Amino acid sequence: MTPTVAAFWAPKAGASADEFEDAFCCDPGQGRFSVADGASECSFSAAWARMLAEGYVAKPPDGSILRDWLKPLQEDWKRGTEGRPLPWYAEEKARSGAFSSLLGVCLDSNTRRWRAVAMGDSCLFIVRAGKLASSFPMGRSVEFHNRPALLSSAGANIWTALREEQGTFAPGDVLWLMTDALSSWFLTEAELKRRPWVVLQRARTQAEFDALVELLRVSRAMRNDDVTLVRVEVTP
Repeated sequence: MTPTVAAFWAPKAGASADEFEDAFCCDPGQGRFSVADGASECSFSAAWARMLAEGYVAKPPDGSILRDWLKPLQEDWKRGTEGRPLPWYAEEKARSGAFSSLLGVCLDSNTRRWRAVAMGDSCLFIVRAGKLASSFPMGRSVEFHNRPALLSSAGANIWTALREEQGTFAPGDVLWLMTDALSSWFLTEAELKRRPWVVLQRARTQAEFDALVELLRVSRAMRNDDVTLVRVEVTP
């Protein structure tokens, strides 16, 4: 069983594609998917988010080995930033490291089970038979705030904030992975007894997704931030 996958992204309004600091990675054949959201106030956070997203899909860790899994990525990030000419204020930020959320999801087609690991506020939502069946790691919109625990490239990590979850999936399920701004909107809509997944399902192309993101921002339903969405449809 290979799921059907689509991924969309959009930078902040007023920002260019080069300033986009989210990342995502997908390997439908292996059943591995990830999204990450680099912190804007840090130097090289886009590179760090990309390393986390790609590193998870290449070799998914569970929570018990995440520290060891993170070490070579931290070393690679440090090597990639050393020697770059930077303004003094950017050098200070680089010494402090970069920060990013990470949501990683693995699907096992043999057991029809999923497992996920998360640090920060990027979220997984599973819709089954037209209803929201799972929400991880956030379960309510009020849980979103401006200072989530994030993975650091410099080694200072709050491991107690790491979350893990697992469950089952079935043919017809749709898994939605998304970064925080879209996740917050999604949960708010769900709490109002609306069906945000129906709205997202209508975006079948990047152009349609761009138009939806612009509409949500203009209406102030979603705050202006980088946005990433990965849709994983479990085929019968």
